[in-house]
Amino acid sequence: MDESELRKRLVDWLVKIKFLKDQIGKLENLKNFPIFAISAFLLKSQLIEFELKQVIFSLDLYLYFQNRSKILKKVVRTPKDLDDLTLGKLVREVEQFEGDRLEDLKANLRALASKRNEFNHRLFSQGKDVTKLSIDAEEGIKAANKILRLLEKLEIELKSHE
Repeated sequence: MDESELRKRLVDWLVKIKFLKDQIGKLENLKNFPIFAISAFLLKSQLIEFELKQVIFSLDLYLYFQNRSKILKKVVRTPKDLDDLTLGKLVREVEQFEGDRLEDLKANLRALASKRNEFNHRLFSQGKDVTKLSIDAEEGIKAANKILRLLEKLEIELKSHE
C-alpha cells in the first residue's frame, strides 16, 4: 500500500470516528423514546472501548520513550493489538499502569464496566421495566461522558510531556 492510500485510509477512518461521535451525541440528546437512551449508553460504552485502545497505546508510547534502559524496553501495543479485548479486559489493562492521574479514571472505568455488564445481561430479562432501563441508561451515559472527559484530559497531559 502506497503512502497516498495510507493517508486516504487514515482520513476516511478519522471522518468515520468523528461522524460516529457526533451521531452518538445527537442520539443521546433525543428524549422522546427510552430506546434512544438505551442505544446511546450502549454506543457510548463501545466508544469508550475504542478510546481506551487509543489511550493504552499512548501510555505504552509514553513509557517507551521515558525508559532510559539500554537493555530493557516496553513493547508498545497498537490499538489493533487490543482489538479482541472486551471493556472489562481493557479496564484491567489500564489498571496495570500506575500514577495519581489514573486513579479517578480507573475507579470510573471499573464502575462503568460493571454497570454496562449488568445492563447488557438484564436488558431482555424479566424484572426491569422500560422506565428502569431508561433511568439506568441515562446514569450510564453520565458515567460514560465523565470517562470520556477523563480520557481526553489524560491524552492532553501525555502530549504535553512528549
